[in-house]
Amino acid sequence: MVVAFPYAGGGAGAFNDWHTVLAGDCTLIPVHLPGRERRFHERPYRRMTHLVRDLIEEIGPLMSRPVLFWGHSMGASVSVALTLELTRQGYPPPVHLLLSGAGSPDRRVAKDLVHVLDDEGLTARLRQYEGTPAEVLDNPDLLQLVLPVIRADFELLETWSRPLPQALPALLTVLYGEDDRSVSAHQVDGWHSYSDLPVTLRSFSGGHFFIRSHAEEIAAVIGGLVRTAA
Repeated sequence: MVVAFPYAGGGAGAFNDWHTVLAGDCTLIPVHLPGRERRFHERPYRRMTHLVRDLIEEIGPLMSRPVLFWGHSMGASVSVALTLELTRQGYPPPVHLLLSGAGSPDRRVAKDLVHVLDDEGLTARLRQYEGTPAEVLDNPDLLQLVLPVIRADFELLETWSRPLPQALPALLTVLYGEDDRSVSAHQVDGWHSYSDLPVTLRSFSGGHFFIRSHAEEIAAVIGGLVRTAA
């Protein structure tokens, strides 16, 4: 079983194709956050503690079986925060954390606060990440709909009291894009400090959203992790 956490501004629909790619290896459960898709009219989370509190109500009962958390970008931070809180509350932790498109919590540039940028600055940052469709970025009306949710996601990340390096209670596999301008090699390497066991690092060609062009390869990675945990 894989619980997938979306990136900033992304919805559960980003994982639609993965149901087919992963068929037979596991059950994929994408997390559907408020402020997007069918929950568009709900207020997005702005604090990690509130998100994790509500996630535990939904995910806690699943933790009696082998569960792998997969978090891309913002989702990697959510995976870590949720794992720590599950453990604190006495739940079994996930058997594996698959973290993609993200550096370790302690190596984030603290002064780089995206959520305080004006709309023009935030839009420019989204262009840099190359994940938001151009037809959205070039349409002022669409931008007014999506920017508040994306800004809230960055606020959630940037106000999170990030945990200092410590051994997380799960195996770690880290995937990263070789041309990702938002995550440095130094930040990726920081994940080694969050485990007492060897951390597996896998590089892929592409930028921040390399997972879109390497679906079969990443599915093979996930399948291998699931079979090992079964």
